[in-house]
Amino acid sequence: MFITTVLGFSAVLLIGTGFFIHYLQVGLDGKSSVTVDPKPDNKY
Repeated sequence: MFITTVLGFSAVLLIGTGFFIHYLQVGLDGKSSVTVDPKPDNKY
């Protein structure tokens, strides 16, 4: 029972860390931020 808990917890931790790193890599990509939120062309 203890081994199953440790294995499950470490697996969840690993998956969570992987998703977090993937999110950081995708979110900090400079080119994608321009396509998602382009700068407005019209000046006031």
